[in-house]
Amino acid sequence: MELMKKGILISCSVIFLSLACNKDKFETKPTLKLKSQNGNTFAKNEDFLVVEFDFTDKEGDVNDTLYVRKIRINQRQAAQTLRDSFKLKVPDFPAENKGVIKVSLDYQNYLVSALPPPTSGNPPKPEPDTLMMKFALKDKGKNISDTVTIGPLYIIRN
Repeated sequence: MELMKKGILISCSVIFLSLACNKDKFETKPTLKLKSQNGNTFAKNEDFLVVEFDFTDKEGDVNDTLYVRKIRINQRQAAQTLRDSFKLKVPDFPAENKGVIKVSLDYQNYLVSALPPPTSGNPPKPEPDTLMMKFALKDKGKNISDTVTIGPLYIIRN
């Protein structure tokens, strides 16, 4: 009888521990959290903004779309353009509940806005773009994560 009580106690302990270890409850809605970025000032054609995000998703189907929106916060405003909001395709990869998404945005195609900010000085010199960037992740189930904002970023115009 004593051996049976010990067996039940051990079984209950194993079940309790396995439930306690499974505390990483992921939601259907993906989460996105900034892990790192490589700087905040970009001035040359060969410059890249590299941002890494940690993600979680219950179904592991985040290989759909990453939405990006640039918001200019220059003192002297320039018009927003269609290139200030864009989406990137997340490549297909095996379903994972959590992982890292790395995004590389090059100077010419993603960081410089279509319209330059106003010029100032004599002779006129273009002001840098001062940006905030917002990111959101959509999974295959059309669930969208909360928005992650980075910045300010300074994009020097030559």
